[in-house]
Amino acid sequence: MLQQQLQQHQWKAFRRNPMFERNLGVRIFMFIMFGFLALEFLVFGFALDKLLLEAGTYTYAIDVFNSIVLYFFVADFVMKFFFKQNQSMQIAPYLTLPVKRNRLFDFLLIKEFSSFWNFYYLFLVVPFAFKSITPYFGLGTAFLYILFFYLVCVGISLLVNLINHLISKSFWFYILPVVLVVVPIAIPLMTTIPLSDYTQQAGELILNDNPLIWLILLLVLVALWFANRIQMRSAIYNELQGEKADKVSSFSNLSFLDRFGATGDFINLEIKMIFRSTRLKQQTLVVSIICIAGLLWMLYGAGEIAGAFNLVLYEILTIGMLGIVMGQYIFTAESSFFDGLMSRKLSMYELLKGKYILYSAYSLFVTLLLLVPVFHGKLELLLLLSLFFYVIGPIYFMIFQNAVYNKTYFDLFDKGMMNWKGQSGNMVVITMITMFLPVILVLILYGIIGKTPTYWFMLITGLAFTLSSQYWLKWIYKRFLKRKYKNMEGFRSNA
Repeated sequence: MLQQQLQQHQWKAFRRNPMFERNLGVRIFMFIMFGFLALEFLVFGFALDKLLLEAGTYTYAIDVFNSIVLYFFVADFVMKFFFKQNQSMQIAPYLTLPVKRNRLFDFLLIKEFSSFWNFYYLFLVVPFAFKSITPYFGLGTAFLYILFFYLVCVGISLLVNLINHLISKSFWFYILPVVLVVVPIAIPLMTTIPLSDYTQQAGELILNDNPLIWLILLLVLVALWFANRIQMRSAIYNELQGEKADKVSSFSNLSFLDRFGATGDFINLEIKMIFRSTRLKQQTLVVSIICIAGLLWMLYGAGEIAGAFNLVLYEILTIGMLGIVMGQYIFTAESSFFDGLMSRKLSMYELLKGKYILYSAYSLFVTLLLLVPVFHGKLELLLLLSLFFYVIGPIYFMIFQNAVYNKTYFDLFDKGMMNWKGQSGNMVVITMITMFLPVILVLILYGIIGKTPTYWFMLITGLAFTLSSQYWLKWIYKRFLKRKYKNMEGFRSNA
């Protein structure tokens, strides 16, 4: 009875919201998009058994599927982490009523079982399971396999909810999703552990109706359920106590930067903004994943292809991705409070300088990580140094100077992924040119003058732009002053 009443309250809150028409339109659009996704999965599910038999080494298609099923769950985790929102409701009004808090928390957790995020994979798995399991193991086993797969998806949702709660307390908990994504991919590359064989054997336990695998799944679900309860109770307590966000986040300031004056203050503010903004946090996480993927690829997938297009492009993206992604938001990231910035006695030059130092420090950190492939003989030291200075020199110069023309309002707390708000068309074009034009230039020189002279050209050019950075940053600052009122007008009109 209470569950029905709570559902009615949520529907009324949605129906009576002043933005009801807009929210309804968004939901209809999302249902249409998910409908197309479900249809594609359904069609693919009917042909999946034949594709797996051709690609795999096992006798049965279900065994091939079980050997790679872990990567389906990793992809499910990534999608939910970036796109799925935690189930929420206004719990505070119910706290004065004779209703146990655990029942309110359970209501939100129970909703995970009906969330579409836990059903979309079934459009793929259901037809595949009936075609590949029923002829050999029976219809009942096929139903149990589908149920097990569904419950694992629910468990992943509970895990994502838990990690999101932890991340709201400290940025360091972003390490958890990175580990959960990287480890299953890194184990087959870095070790001889037959991870696919283990998942295939676990699948056999399900197909043979072994109660042990069900007991393990049940214990994991119960543990995640109670862990989510504890986190929800903690969040409610913090809300009732009026705890400030800066006390909840444990890593948002670097005190040693205070000695650098206004530039250090801007670097600290940039770090705080990245940690507290939903969009910037998620984009920083994507940048970190690309960095780790690039390092692993250099170690275990690159081979002897130094100077090739994909290696140069991948290294430029790995070393300079933070500056390339964030550089287009140099001014628009502050668009919500830009009028306040311009009304104070501070210099935008210090802001530019602080952001350039921060992005360059990130590139230096990634370059130091890429010394590992150098020691393994997978990468040339001269190429690595050349690309580092090439990134923080000419490439950052192009990104920074063209950020002056971006006058679109940027919502810091909007959704992070697949969001084009705050990006102008010319900045998208410039970003793509910045990524590919330097690579094309390098390849042209590589073909004309050879490998080593090309590396020295990149190094000398990069050093020239890096050592003269204070001059071209001042030039960008003066260009911005000439059009600051036009940009500020764009920030207000697009808000």
